[in-house]
Amino acid sequence: MSLIALAGWLFADLLLGMTIIMLGAQAASPASPKPTPGPAISPSASPSSSGCAARVAGVGSKALKISFRVDPSASGRELVTQVKTALRAHKRRLAGRHAGMVLTFGANGATGDGVQLAGRVNEAARRAYPGIFRSAATRNFHDLAAPGGSISMEVYFVTEGCADKR
Repeated sequence: MSLIALAGWLFADLLLGMTIIMLGAQAASPASPKPTPGPAISPSASPSSSGCAARVAGVGSKALKISFRVDPSASGRELVTQVKTALRAHKRRLAGRHAGMVLTFGANGATGDGVQLAGRVNEAARRAYPGIFRSAATRNFHDLAAPGGSISMEVYFVTEGCADKR
């Protein structure tokens, strides 16, 4: 591989890393809170007494890394079954969470084929576990070093926390 091509990949990786950092660092604008049934709040209670000025959601900076193998020639249904089986091994770490961003690296011969396989796996994950992957932003990549049918997923989950008090 030429040195120019390697420099391009290095630039792309650095840009991706900076994007992930920026997404994790940005806080979403707080939505107007919906009233929830529960005990009435006394007039003397203030947001500062709860320790939280406002609740915000964002994408966490630590990824859950998952690797598994699939049959690149599998039909849509077969691929959903393979992905569902592979992700079931991680159900404790996936349960009750929502993916905000998923980076999927597929290996299947030529570069375009690996990217296409990664896209098919992302769609299969949405079908297998819609509660987790339905609204996730996905990016498909080719893994140059892995054997055919290898999949590596980096799942970044939606987080919720407190906005800064001002």
